[in-house]
Amino acid sequence: MKYCKHCRVKVDSSENYCPLCYNYLDEGEQEPNRFEYYMGRDKNKKRKANNFFLLKLFLYVSICISVVCFTVNYFTDPHMMWAPVVFVSILYLWILIGHTIISKRSPFEKIFFQFIGLILLLISLERLSMSEWFLNYVLPSILLATSSVMALISLISKRKNSLVSTFFVYYVLLEIVSIVLLFIDVYHTLYLIHAVYNGLLLLGTLIFAYRILRADIAKKAHL
Repeated sequence: MKYCKHCRVKVDSSENYCPLCYNYLDEGEQEPNRFEYYMGRDKNKKRKANNFFLLKLFLYVSICISVVCFTVNYFTDPHMMWAPVVFVSILYLWILIGHTIISKRSPFEKIFFQFIGLILLLISLERLSMSEWFLNYVLPSILLATSSVMALISLISKRKNSLVSTFFVYYVLLEIVSIVLLFIDVYHTLYLIHAVYNGLLLLGTLIFAYRILRADIAKKAHL
């Protein structure tokens, strides 16, 4: 019998990780120390208060920078709008810090938020440069890189069985993006390569991990 100090439950399992929170399990039937529990709760409150203050400070600084940039841009060169790029860069920085660096989300969710943030940033740069380099080359390259990184993590992660449904959904979303772009005027060979490559990853997941996928979906959907 093992004990999870995060969920405060006993786990009768041969695994080394808790099936609820996926944190490392302690050996033996350890009961939580009440004094340590309340001391830890006070520390968590102080940490949350400090994090909330830093969040408000960063929000205020972000708003100030955005307002100053838009004001300077409007009065100096209104025909060359560079301020939106600064604004989107700040949003990407929020995603990078909040959903990647300090977040406790799964690796696949972090990759997904990074993917969305990079797309917004690069679209702004493309609109500023008045070219189509982003849609023709950068976006399909990001799609290929995202699928490859997710496939690599799914192979080496210790929690891959519990995350198989998550990256399967992301594979489907990436496949939809490639197919949609193939059927509009933004046809490019890289989109076709990604559609085939990502489709093979989807097929491999269904063939080799169908039972795990079905069990994980049933568990997360409480079926």
